Amino acid sequence: MNKENTIYGQLMQSIRNKIISGELQIGDKIESERAMSEKYGINRMTVRNALKHLENEGVLESIRGSGTYVRKKPYVDGKLTMDRQHGVLSLSTQIRQKGMKSSRILISMNRTIPTGTIRDVYPDENEIYEIIRLSLINDNPYALQKVYIPCSLFNDAERFDFEEGSLYDYMQDKGYRPKTVISYLRIEELPEEYLKIMRSRKEKKYMLFDYYAYDGDQKLIEYTISYHHPAYTKFTFETEINLGG
Repeated sequence: MNKENTIYGQLMQSIRNKIISGELQIGDKIESERAMSEKYGINRMTVRNALKHLENEGVLESIRGSGTYVRKKPYVDGKLTMDRQHGVLSLSTQIRQKGMKSSRILISMNRTIPTGTIRDVYPDENEIYEIIRLSLINDNPYALQKVYIPCSLFNDAERFDFEEGSLYDYMQDKGYRPKTVISYLRIEELPEEYLKIMRSRKEKKYMLFDYYAYDGDQKLIEYTISYHHPAYTKFTFETEINLGG
């Protein structure tokens, strides 16, 4: 792909994102070719190509002597890919990269003594934080996350706004942003106490991911149990076949 294609492709995606987010509404007139050329420092032919492609998609409509208008919302592949390459990105980042609106609701946050499975995960920790958050895509429930981080590394987590702020940004500020994430997939029903929050019914199956995040010294710094709505999620994996004798 040459540079010009890359530039006009980025411009197309920028316009799509503005329409998806609501910054541009159906019927709105977009900036002129000249204005976009000057604003982004690119030539008018590149801008024209981007607009022409969006017209061909039916997203924009050009009216001679008047300008170019938003005709409809662009199609979005509304599924997030969950795999080894995407696992090191925060969920909100993945959602925004798809051009969708990302938001969160903090359900609860507690400092507690680890028991059961959490004790197995953090055998040397006396206290951990349990953070339960709901992630939304375009205001619809997408993922319920139960995050566990050790108090020995993150002793002031209650001061951070985990509804608006990124968990990974907070961890990075403390010097412990994950370098490696290992995930395991299961298919399960939602726990009954979360059915109402997720606007779901009991028999519906969800993708349940167990995430183990490690820093550069391979120290476990995050364990998360995350229930993902299947309508917004796809999972990929790679395998190697040994054809040797």
